[in-house]
Amino acid sequence: MVEVRLTPIGSSEKTELRRMLDPYLVAHADIVDPRRHHGDPTHYPHFESYWTEPERQPLWILVDAVRAGFVLVNRYSPSGLGCDAAVAEFCVLAPWRRTGIGLAAACAAFTTRPGLWELQVYVATAPALAFWPRAIAAAGGRQVEQIFLGDRHVHRFQVG
Repeated sequence: MVEVRLTPIGSSEKTELRRMLDPYLVAHADIVDPRRHHGDPTHYPHFESYWTEPERQPLWILVDAVRAGFVLVNRYSPSGLGCDAAVAEFCVLAPWRRTGIGLAAACAAFTTRPGLWELQVYVATAPALAFWPRAIAAAGGRQVEQIFLGDRHVHRFQVG
């Protein structure tokens, strides 16, 4: 059986994270902002804050001790209503997609902090639209609410 776990990304591992983050951001922008109206998708102003602000948490997704992706957790509320925690970025690398690794990693991420969570999904990302409701349900999400904000869906839910 495959073991999926999350571990903190140390400040000495920033370069490795950046090597995964930048292609992820470009691929996401290719779908949701192909004309680059929002500028360089790799411009990530809060990157360094993940090692200086306690409410931000960078995590590796490990599969049998191999890095299979990352999760960035913070407290930014995409709905503007406030939350205890939010999935800022979630990336499972291609070799591990559609294997159940993402579902296990999402559930593990939600157990890092009990309370009210939020995450936003762009309408243009059809696989993510299908994935996140399943992940929230698998994690035992309660009081699930969806807020529609034009090109995005915001999921609000309680865990823990």
